[in-house]
Amino acid sequence: MMKREDQIKSLAKKLVQRRTELLQLLDGELSQLHNSDDAVAGDLADAAVELDYATVNSTLAEAESEELAAIQAALLRVDEGAYGRCVDCSKNIPFDRLRNVPFADKCVQCQEAEESLENAIRLSNNATGAAKGANQRRSRSTSSRR
Repeated sequence: MMKREDQIKSLAKKLVQRRTELLQLLDGELSQLHNSDDAVAGDLADAAVELDYATVNSTLAEAESEELAAIQAALLRVDEGAYGRCVDCSKNIPFDRLRNVPFADKCVQCQEAEESLENAIRLSNNATGAAKGANQRRSRSTSSRR
């Protein structure tokens, strides 16, 4: 069995490889987005297809940019000697988790706690938005009866 230090070095190499792949992908997608901006559509159907492609490329580029930022942060933690430790509780992140999500910065417990909090906030915001919408509808129906 490899030592944790050797495992981390191996993962750092994979992070560098993935960063290179992402930079190449992003370069290609951004080029396609620029080229689609310059293209003149033949008809409405062509324009719709081009818009769909541009939307997909833009969405992919956004996801890849987020992954790239996470990889950059992970490589910084490697340089600082903090890679593989949870940024919240400082416990070692299990190697199986790092192998599956090499840019993970939190242990499973801290990640789940963060996601639970985010979901609770999202639900609260949705409930608040629904209540505001209901109040606005009530207000409009009351004012239209006057």
